Amino acid sequence: MENQQTENYIERLIEISVEKQKKLEDILTLTRAQAKAIEEEGIESLGKLLDDKQKIIDEINKNDEEFYAYYEKIKEKYGVKSLENLETLNTKNTRELQEVISSIKKTLQEISRLEKENNKKVKETLEDLSSKIRKINQGKKASNVYSRDSETNAVSYFIDQKK
Repeated sequence: MENQQTENYIERLIEISVEKQKKLEDILTLTRAQAKAIEEEGIESLGKLLDDKQKIIDEINKNDEEFYAYYEKIKEKYGVKSLENLETLNTKNTRELQEVISSIKKTLQEISRLEKENNKKVKETLEDLSSKIRKINQGKKASNVYSRDSETNAVSYFIDQKK
């Protein structure tokens, strides 16, 4: 009976982990779309992608809370200190759970790598825009200086002509 309960807990951990993996794959897809939007300077679509990612992250957080609750039950009941120690319980699904968790870790690493690339591209784009804005402002200042000089010269020209 006790072994059956443990297997039920582990089965639920697998279900939660599989859900999380699917959601992480959705985030990976959105992160790739973000990279494309950044390259194409699609700022509007970038905002929507970020909103979509946040919704999925919120769902994952709920899954993680449920996962943690079941995991804590197993830890308390059997004195398991980490997921790697689940094999000591001799239940049939521990290997499957560890494989799903390994897959989750790989997906998270890929998401992290892409996020770093995206952040780098965004910083480069912002620096480029900042540089262009500075040049425009310098051009405006120069234009204002020259336009003031031409206005004062026109007035003196008319004064000289009246003599």
